[in-house]
Amino acid sequence: MSSPTTNQPTKLAGNKRSSISEKGGLLNRMFGSSNGNGNGNGNGKELNTDVPAIDGTGNSENLLSPMANSTASPEAIQESRDDVSNDMRSPVRKSEEASTPTADKKRRSSGVGRARDLFSSAKQSLSNLSGSPESRGSSTPQTPMQKLGKLDPALSVPQGSFNNSAGESNPGPRSTFRVGVTEDKNKKCRRTMEDTHAYLYNFMSTPAPAVTGSSNPSLSNVSTNDSGQSIVETDNGYFAVFDGHAGTFAADWCGKKVHLLLEDVIRKHPNTPIPELLDMTFTSVDQQLEKLPLKNSGCTAVIAVLRWEDRIPNSQSATGSTALAPATVSAAKADGSSSESSQPTAATEAKLKEAATRQRVLYTANVGDARIVLCRNGKALRLSYDHKGSDENEGKRIAGAGGLILNNRVNGVLAVTRALGDAYMKDLVTGHPYTTETVIQPDMDEFLILACDGLWDVCSDQESVDLIRNTQDPQQASKQLVEHALARFSTDNLSCMVIRFDSQRVQQTVNHAVAPIGVEGDPTSKSGGLSE
Repeated sequence: MSSPTTNQPTKLAGNKRSSISEKGGLLNRMFGSSNGNGNGNGNGKELNTDVPAIDGTGNSENLLSPMANSTASPEAIQESRDDVSNDMRSPVRKSEEASTPTADKKRRSSGVGRARDLFSSAKQSLSNLSGSPESRGSSTPQTPMQKLGKLDPALSVPQGSFNNSAGESNPGPRSTFRVGVTEDKNKKCRRTMEDTHAYLYNFMSTPAPAVTGSSNPSLSNVSTNDSGQSIVETDNGYFAVFDGHAGTFAADWCGKKVHLLLEDVIRKHPNTPIPELLDMTFTSVDQQLEKLPLKNSGCTAVIAVLRWEDRIPNSQSATGSTALAPATVSAAKADGSSSESSQPTAATEAKLKEAATRQRVLYTANVGDARIVLCRNGKALRLSYDHKGSDENEGKRIAGAGGLILNNRVNGVLAVTRALGDAYMKDLVTGHPYTTETVIQPDMDEFLILACDGLWDVCSDQESVDLIRNTQDPQQASKQLVEHALARFSTDNLSCMVIRFDSQRVQQTVNHAVAPIGVEGDPTSKSGGLSE
């Protein structure tokens, strides 16, 4: 009996990388898979499937069943099974296998890696680019004020102590006043801070006066040996608070520029009364703001100028006296001189000086609803005027100019009737200020309060004076006022400035018990004109 012939299966085209039951195979795609092994039977075992193989004689046998051919070796059966499974793969299946989850994951990982590398490269390039000063300066966004600062150095002056817009200013050895400032955005009610302020201790430094030949021994103590010392401490003060609206541009600009414009005007017109010069300054500010960007921006303003002056009695003046320089010019005109710029005669000047007394004088100017209050013997004395739509006089002025008041607002838009800026409404909202002139009484006047309407909306003049009268430190006093306004639920930005007088030093200067401080009335300077 001959042994059975072993049929050698014919290998078909394909390779041996996948089987029928492999994950992503044909049967799994046809019947689905419910486990991690990719089998459709759900038990993790390989699906037993009969697939016919073709031998060399053309007869087909069930090579996958052990009972069909017991003489076939297990290796042959497995090889035949792989060949058949490879042969059954169609081009469609191959393309589908190319998009299996594993392949997709590999492609996705590769794409993410390339994107990560590209992003890192771009980030590094951007970092290198922004590292250079040239590129940093060109890419950094700039505010209109910063752009103007490149053209006007005064606008690029860094803020001083307590956010002083005029720059750093400290009291001198002979200063007769101290300044304290506190501001608060009031973040519960306001998103931005639109107030600004400025102050100067030594406003309008003046040429050192010649003191030789003085009859007062105390005046001869001033050293004149140092030829380089051409500037003396004036003890003049400048104080201002600006409350912006429609942005911060106008308030910021005024904080950095108004004191410079005022000083220039005073030097050009030394014999003109200060209230008139304040009005000229406000007019100049309006004219310059109209030429700048952001013409819809504006601000209210309150300004105080504290000066030493030699004054002569004048019964027709509200203060009972007149500054020496204007009085000298008036006397010269009465003597026949028609030119305001001409120098008065020495005889006229000497005659007036004999009757003159040195006094501390406070000049104020305001537009809008920012206020200045003087404490005199514990009583509040308001030195400003509230320019609001609710004011009867201002309402008549607006109506006369062709406007109207709606809901206490100019044309239903602006709450104040006077302001700096607001070029689009300048025909109605004028910039001409309300001005005052007050002679400080050393034994009666104690301190000044300058503040925006955020304080005055919730606090009266007398309440503010009573609150801080016993607080000698002006910085602490200003902080008390701001905290009081916040406790009263003020809904506006808050800026408060307190100027406390040193009564003893003021009295010494009035009595000529200290050295001269270079004010009007001191001996003439080297240039021959009156020192400012």
